[in-house]
Amino acid sequence: MSGITPIPTEHIDNFFASLSDAILFFHKELCPHCKNMEKVLDKFSAKAPSVEIFSIDGEAYPELLSKLSFERVPTLVFVRNGSVVKVKTGLMNPRELKALYASL
Repeated sequence: MSGITPIPTEHIDNFFASLSDAILFFHKELCPHCKNMEKVLDKFSAKAPSVEIFSIDGEAYPELLSKLSFERVPTLVFVRNGSVVKVKTGLMNPRELKALYASL
């Protein structure tokens, strides 16, 4: 994953507060849809380098999925100034992701 950073597990509880403009990518290792979404995020990160993108294995942190009120992956959680502003589950193409991000 070129533009996607694994989430730092030692700070997962208070991690969101430190983010000003980020996308959290929830996935599962064997999910084929997640692999496709990863490619979309790589393309997006190349065009929007100021946006931090972090990956989170949904199987490793099921309590975080529950806390954010979703169960399925791939899911993107958009964070601005330490607050979750949007949660989007499912696949998107690069154009859809760009439009969604611009609308926030």
